[in-house]
Amino acid sequence: MRILFIPTVNPDKQGDLLEVSLLHGLRSVLGENLIDYPRKKIMYHDFSETKKETLHGRGNTLLTYPILDLSENQRKLQNIDAIIYGDGHMYGEGKMKELHSLTKNIWVIDGHDLHGNAPRKIKIKEGDDEIEVIGVQFKKCFKRELVEDGLDLVFPTGFGIPTHRIRPICFSKKDQLFQKTAPDNSTFGEVKDLGGGFIHHKFTNEEDYYDDLSRSWFGLTCKKGGWDCLRHYEIIAAGTVLLFRDYNKKHPLCSPQNLPCLSYSTKDELEKIMNRLVINDKPTDEYLYYLNEQRKWLYNVGTTEARALEIIKTIRNYETPKI
Repeated sequence: MRILFIPTVNPDKQGDLLEVSLLHGLRSVLGENLIDYPRKKIMYHDFSETKKETLHGRGNTLLTYPILDLSENQRKLQNIDAIIYGDGHMYGEGKMKELHSLTKNIWVIDGHDLHGNAPRKIKIKEGDDEIEVIGVQFKKCFKRELVEDGLDLVFPTGFGIPTHRIRPICFSKKDQLFQKTAPDNSTFGEVKDLGGGFIHHKFTNEEDYYDDLSRSWFGLTCKKGGWDCLRHYEIIAAGTVLLFRDYNKKHPLCSPQNLPCLSYSTKDELEKIMNRLVINDKPTDEYLYYLNEQRKWLYNVGTTEARALEIIKTIRNYETPKI
C-alpha cells in the first residue's frame, strides 16, 4: 500500500502530537510507501522554520531521532492507494483538491481535544454530568477523542510512542512514590497546568524527564483538554505503573482504549491503591500484574507502529480496486 500523507503546512503549528506520532508510525511501517507532501521538515530534524523548543512538549519523545528521509524519486506522487490528511484543518487549512485525482480513498485525522473551538459540538454524559464537547468533524476519519457510537466510517485512534523510547524495567532505581511532573488534577491539587506553554514543565532535558518517571513507583495521570495524552504512554514506557484518575468515566471508543489500569476518583482511594500495590518499598503481585499488562498494551496498541498498522488495516478495507 502506498499512502500520501498531507501534514499541517503552517510553520507555527507543526507540533500537533497526533499528526507527528501517526506520521512517525506510518513511515516506520511503510517506509518509502508513505509520502509526506509537503515534506514535514521537523520530522527530519530540520528546524529552520520551526524551532524545536517551541513545539508542544519541546518535541520530546516523538522527535528524539529523525525519521527515514526519502529521495526525490521516492517522493513521486504516483500509484497512490490512499490519502490521509493530518490535523491542518484544526488550524484553518483546507484540502488540496488538486491531489484528489490520485485516489478516491481519502481520510482525515481528527486530533481535536474534547474542549475548545470546532465547527461541530455535541453534548454527552460524563459520569453524572452532561457536558458540551467537540464532536466528529468528518464523515471518513480517524478520531482520537471519539465519544460517539454508530458512525460507519469514523474509527478510533490515539497517540503512540516510538518503540525506542521504551525502557527496561528497573526496580532498584525506584525511590519515590510518583513522578514530579504529575498533573495538578491527578494529585487533587489546585489546577495551574491547563492550556499551552511550558511554565509547568519541570524538566528541559528529555532523559531527566524519563529518569524521573523511571524512579517512580507510580505515574499519575488524568484527563486535561482530552482523555488522551502522550504522558500516559511515557509513564508506561519508563517502566512505571500508570494510575488514571476517573478513567472509568471515559467513553470506551475514546483513546486510550482498553488500557489495563486502576481508576481512582478520590485522594483517599488513590492512597489506598498505592499502599496496596507497594509494601515496604517492594512491588506486590498486583503491582507486577499491572506493570506487565500495561507494557503488553503499550506494545500491542500504544506504539506509533501499532497505531499505524491499525490505520493501514482499516484503509485496506476501503481501498478502491485498480482496473
